Amino acid sequence: MSAKPSIREEIQWRAKLTFGLVFLIGSLIAAQIFVVQVFQKKKWMNKVAKVQRKPMQIKATRGNIYAADGSSLLATSVPRYRAGLDVTRAKTNYFNKNLDSLTTLLADFFQDRSATQYKEIILNARKSRKVKFVAFGDRLVDFQEMEEIKSFPFFREGSMKGGGKFEQLNRRVMPFDDMALRSIGKLDRDTQTKGDFGIEFSFNNYLSGKDGVGLFQRLAGGVWKPVEDTPEVRPEAGNDVVTTIDVNFQDIVESSLHNQVVSTNAKYGSAIVMEVATGQIKAITNLSRRTKKDQTYYTEDFNYAVKGGTDPGSTFKLASMVAILEKSKLGLDDFAATCNGSIMHNNIEMKCSEEHGNQTVRQVFEHSCNVGIYTLVKQYFGFSRADNFVAYLSNFRLDKPVGFQLKGETDPIIKNGKSSTFSSTTIPWMSIGYESRLTPLQMLTFYNAIANKGHWVQPFIVKEIREADRVVERFEGRKEDGQICSDRTIKMVHEMMKGVVENGTARNINTGFCKVAGKTGTSQKRENGYVQGQYYTAFIGFFPADNPKYSCAVIIDEPQGTNLYARDVAAPVFRTIADKIFAYDVAIHPPKNKNSNVQKIETHEQSGYAEDFRTLGEALGLQNVPTNAGWAKAVRNGSSIAWRKVNDNGELPSVEGMTLRDAIYLLENKGYKVKHSGIGKVADVALQDSKTVSLILQ
Repeated sequence: MSAKPSIREEIQWRAKLTFGLVFLIGSLIAAQIFVVQVFQKKKWMNKVAKVQRKPMQIKATRGNIYAADGSSLLATSVPRYRAGLDVTRAKTNYFNKNLDSLTTLLADFFQDRSATQYKEIILNARKSRKVKFVAFGDRLVDFQEMEEIKSFPFFREGSMKGGGKFEQLNRRVMPFDDMALRSIGKLDRDTQTKGDFGIEFSFNNYLSGKDGVGLFQRLAGGVWKPVEDTPEVRPEAGNDVVTTIDVNFQDIVESSLHNQVVSTNAKYGSAIVMEVATGQIKAITNLSRRTKKDQTYYTEDFNYAVKGGTDPGSTFKLASMVAILEKSKLGLDDFAATCNGSIMHNNIEMKCSEEHGNQTVRQVFEHSCNVGIYTLVKQYFGFSRADNFVAYLSNFRLDKPVGFQLKGETDPIIKNGKSSTFSSTTIPWMSIGYESRLTPLQMLTFYNAIANKGHWVQPFIVKEIREADRVVERFEGRKEDGQICSDRTIKMVHEMMKGVVENGTARNINTGFCKVAGKTGTSQKRENGYVQGQYYTAFIGFFPADNPKYSCAVIIDEPQGTNLYARDVAAPVFRTIADKIFAYDVAIHPPKNKNSNVQKIETHEQSGYAEDFRTLGEALGLQNVPTNAGWAKAVRNGSSIAWRKVNDNGELPSVEGMTLRDAIYLLENKGYKVKHSGIGKVADVALQDSKTVSLILQ
């Protein structure tokens, strides 16, 4: 039996075993380090690079949208910043000392939460250790606001010591606020990278550009920095879009429409101004009535001008009348019909606004007489077959979309004999503006063709695509060959459209400096039948009436109150728009006969110093100038000027027609004290006493 090991021997044995194990483990670790550094270096370096560096998308700068002048910005991208705090960065003493100050400043700046609420959010995030970054405010801030926040506690210490950070995000802004919002458009809410509607959507391929790819390195604090001198795909900025919109016209149209839809509490309103010869849309606006928290307001959230198809009402009578005049040989003053206030068709009553009595062709249109249109269409087209009448409408392009640049145009509905809903009432009611569907833009395009001497022009809203100052692509409205009707018909309907304003349903707007022409339209709304008291009102026309440069459509749907017809609702808006644009665009003012130089001298310099007249005459190139010394008076002698010497040798010199300066000079040299009233030249002289003269100036 062997002796039991001593305690000393056992301790030595255990120590040797432990040392051996440590040596073995250390050798294995050293061997693994050697393998990693020598044989697996490339592998692990690649893995580190993937964590610390990675390729990331570089967003392209989106192109701008400009007004017609090419410089007024309608939409552009600007940097915005989200302010926040990495709650783990600040040391405990600094955190506790400055937290109250920070939360007070945040509450005062953003005004979306109280200081107590901000403090609670930050403390909960710091305690949880799961949430590192807390965003502040219910909105992004601009550069100036970011600079202000940088002075707050935590932010002024820098992102590493204090934890205050800013995340940069590009956002789309409209410098003119919501001007033409539905036509300009916005970006999608989720990604803010592509157009959601309007020009932003329809021209997204031009505006968006192409994103790039670059290598980014991760820095402390989770910040990613682009690595320089590395291969990358550089982003290509989007192209700029130049529209046809005139910001001054747009402001005129928006304010004029807004005032009326608000005052009538209408369901919605829409207005468009188009340049007759080119088809350029100079202004377009849409306003919808909305209610939120019992508050009613108007906003542009649907493009009724392009998508709002409905019965056009009596504005369609222009198309019916053009078809009638093309089919017949009627003159404006030929007898058309006798209106007794209504007429029966297949046991259905067609009503008129009033009993018009005997009507000429001109009066049928000016008075918007349903019975008159019905009678003429029946006489020249009949009601049994649609083909003849509809063929004219097709020639007017009313059965086809205009092909507008903004996507989503509603297709027109003009029924024909093959339509499933065609009936014996279709043609009679279509002729006065029912049983069809047309958008305001489609109707305006037809009216514009009438204003343009029968030449149909496609409306458009974008005229150029630019890369910096270089024009990449240019757009124009398509022009159809030929005319939609004869010159004779054009001349006649122009007269009738002027007559609507001068003698007919819109004579209440026969005011102002700009002469206008057009047609009122009031259609009763349909919801499982016609609804009493609900109307779609419109006025479409052009101005100046004798030489049209602009066509315009004004639509106001379901106005409330009294006087709900187009003459009282839509027509006054048209008049306001026409007058303001006329005042702004001096190029459409009628020429004025300028006074000749002879008239100028006779009117403005009737009497004065002869030497002054000689100087003036030489400057104006006049052959006949006064030759005498002293004072002279200009009098007209046929087509020339005769000069008469003013005698100042008497007690009271003749100063009528002189300027006040010359009259005072003469009179005071004679020792008179002069009093005067009024402005202009001396019109009358009165001797108050022996040495006081009173002058009346006009």
